[in-house]
Amino acid sequence: AASLLRAARLGSHAAHAVSMIAALAVNALLPGAPPPQTTATRRGLLGGFAALVAAPAASHAVSARTGLSSVFTGEYDDPQHPGCLRSIKVGGAPMLPSGRRSRNPQAAIAGVDSACDARPEVSAVWKLTGSVAESGESIAIDFSPKGGPKDLLGVWEGDGIKFPDGNKWTKVPNGTPSRRPASLATLNSD
Repeated sequence: AASLLRAARLGSHAAHAVSMIAALAVNALLPGAPPPQTTATRRGLLGGFAALVAAPAASHAVSARTGLSSVFTGEYDDPQHPGCLRSIKVGGAPMLPSGRRSRNPQAAIAGVDSACDARPEVSAVWKLTGSVAESGESIAIDFSPKGGPKDLLGVWEGDGIKFPDGNKWTKVPNGTPSRRPASLATLNSD
């Protein structure tokens, strides 16, 4: 709520500064025009100017996205397991013990490792969890249920996720429905 209030204040200061600048510009261009009628104070004008300067920097802030807006949500080709299911769904951030939400959205990862020439059985699908970095540029996946590292870091690189061992999962633009179990239209994250 406090950040929304600050944003609203910045927006009103910026709007006021823009109107003051416009009024002064009109007055300068039209010598016979009456002086602008305003109750602007130096503090208000400087606050508006600060808001105008700060606004572009705030617009470049990056935040982790969820759902289809996340680059990580989708299905992938894994060259170490050709034709096998690799699916990632990025959901919301979990609630912390403090009662606040984490800044890192959680991801549900599903896949199979063998018999990939046919649709897998639901029982063959493994499920892992992951966490997307606040920047939205990397994902840490817990491979420990499969005997791997707990927080394997994958970095988004152009068209897929690059892992430290050099393996790269390449995102398949329209998904891989033929790799999902026949009994499921989509894979859920439970």
